[in-house]
Amino acid sequence: MDRDVTVMLPPGADAELALSLERAHHETQVLDRLTAVWSLLLAKCCLLQSAILHWSIPIGGLAYVWSLSLALGAFATYHYLRAHEVELLVVPVNRRLGSTLLLGLILTFLGAAHATFALDLVSPPVLAALTCCLGAIHALSRAAMRRRAAPFLGSLAWWTSAWLALRQPDDLALAVVGLGFLLGHALPGFALVREAVRRRA
Repeated sequence: MDRDVTVMLPPGADAELALSLERAHHETQVLDRLTAVWSLLLAKCCLLQSAILHWSIPIGGLAYVWSLSLALGAFATYHYLRAHEVELLVVPVNRRLGSTLLLGLILTFLGAAHATFALDLVSPPVLAALTCCLGAIHALSRAAMRRRAAPFLGSLAWWTSAWLALRQPDDLALAVVGLGFLLGHALPGFALVREAVRRRA
């Protein structure tokens, strides 16, 4: 004999649960927006550095493009998180997995960059293609955890960028990585934010 089972929450627990869900949604939206903005920032840095190399522009890319942009980005991120009161001390499981994966990909990239520029074992186009492959892996993992189409489409953009990077000269390989950040991370990130806003409306 089937019986309906009703779970009764303690008084006030439903309001606390709703508040927790609202906070989690808010933090996810803030982090998605930050990811998209940082990807846009990295895309800009890659494209400008590639232009400096390709046209031999007498500008120090490390000082005027990378250092300045990353410093301003970190400063803005700090104040953005404070303004939105996002507490990142307790990270949900999916974010812990994503953060661990991202750290592993960054360490792999740093090792490949050392092999390219310090040991001269890998050419810049191969390093660019490897970077795009790492971005594709991160996008695929993000799509699996979030169950959204935008990161999956971003992974396809990253794989395409990896294929294109192998066919570029040394001075244009970094531009393909910039396109990967733009099409593979920035645009899908903004799409996730827009989708979340439309669902809440």
